[in-house]
Amino acid sequence: MQRQSNERDSRERILDASRREFAAFGYEGARVERIARKAGINKAMIFYYFSSKQNLYRTVIKRAMFDFIPRVQKVIGESTTPARLFENLPELHIRYFSKKKEIIQIIVRQLVHSPHLITPLIREAFSQGEEGPSKTLPGIIRRWHRMGLISEPDPVQFVFNILPLCLFSIITQPMIEAVMDVRITGDPEFLDKRIRSITHLLKRGMLK
Repeated sequence: MQRQSNERDSRERILDASRREFAAFGYEGARVERIARKAGINKAMIFYYFSSKQNLYRTVIKRAMFDFIPRVQKVIGESTTPARLFENLPELHIRYFSKKKEIIQIIVRQLVHSPHLITPLIREAFSQGEEGPSKTLPGIIRRWHRMGLISEPDPVQFVFNILPLCLFSIITQPMIEAVMDVRITGDPEFLDKRIRSITHLLKRGMLK
């Protein structure tokens, strides 16, 4: 029992250190030696648990995605109208990733520099199970368009209109601070304003 507890603790420390390492340096720049040092373990233990840096990277990404995707599916299931979806999706993305900025940093870095590494992992995670978002959302969007509720009939364009607004609110914060000469604290009040602003924009632009 104690051994299992120690192994879980070691794995958690490795994954936590790996997430920070991949966020800071990307897959190519990440070093197993640094991960081991940050985790406070022997380098050999990383290969014992994960066999390779690539498998460790896959584990970090898939773990994050498998935590996030059920939340997306829940939001989709609870959003009985497009107006509700435009309220729920920004709230989910902004509140979730404002607490998990390292995951966003990893994803953005790899999408820019090595999309062949991360795109298959994201696709695999989103296609898991019978009720994944990639399986349910297109049909919902097409039905809403046939009912005359939304102006965009193409599910791909529909999602393109939503996700950048949600995710780039987290990614571009340093740029906005520089351009506007402000300090964004990211406190609950600011997050509430950001969610309301995105929701308003989506409803004005996409509801019929």
